[in-house]
Amino acid sequence: MSSRAHSAEMDVPTAWDGLKSSLTYFYQGSYMQFSAKNNLYYAAAAAPSLWYSFKEDDRISRNARQKSIPKYMEISSDLAPVMSFPIIPIAFFNYGVKSDSSKATQFAKETFAATYLALLESAAMSAIHIHERPDNNKLSKWETNFRGSSSFPSGHVIPYAVMTLKAFQFYGPYYALVPAALLTATSIQRVRDGKHYLSDVVGGIFLSAFASEGVRKAANYHDNNIVYKAVFEHNLQIGYTSHNGAIGPKFSFDW
Repeated sequence: MSSRAHSAEMDVPTAWDGLKSSLTYFYQGSYMQFSAKNNLYYAAAAAPSLWYSFKEDDRISRNARQKSIPKYMEISSDLAPVMSFPIIPIAFFNYGVKSDSSKATQFAKETFAATYLALLESAAMSAIHIHERPDNNKLSKWETNFRGSSSFPSGHVIPYAVMTLKAFQFYGPYYALVPAALLTATSIQRVRDGKHYLSDVVGGIFLSAFASEGVRKAANYHDNNIVYKAVFEHNLQIGYTSHNGAIGPKFSFDW
């Protein structure tokens, strides 16, 4: 075997390499999410969204629980716990290794790390008593054994939310449509079925967003989709300027 072939063989990432990288992103993302600039944008959107949701939870829940739940919503919601297992990340990692696609393997590692970071944070936050579920009847083991008594935030939406965000980051908005549709269907089902309030769903989505951006910062990956770059990868600075003794705000913005 030539030295070049041996070197190429040594460069092929193994499953253990992928897991180590994912766990590193998981750990670093847990604290880097608090310094990720993009999470300031998410926080600005999360604050009024959660305020409105908590304020209107009871009314929205009463109205939603009177509506029927289509079969496709039930299927989407039932699949959410299955998607909590690393099925998609493992598939993408193996595909990336076989096709020599660093983007696919990176997508797999970041999706794995962000999903489990958000799920762990969701389980921890549910131990803080915020509110009970609208309906505590017929809860599954997934809804009782892996979280506290509070229904905030929703863990069901996290796998779909992270998948949507990571698909957008790596492959663009069109590839994010399928997980976004599953996210929407599951969110509606959880509220109509009385398992969660609107605030729980909103909280789970933003929790996923914070984790996703924390992991992205930890990974420091640059070959993201052009649309994602146009929305998130820019430099926004706010300051002040003066002219002829007059002081005013200054905004600098570049792509």
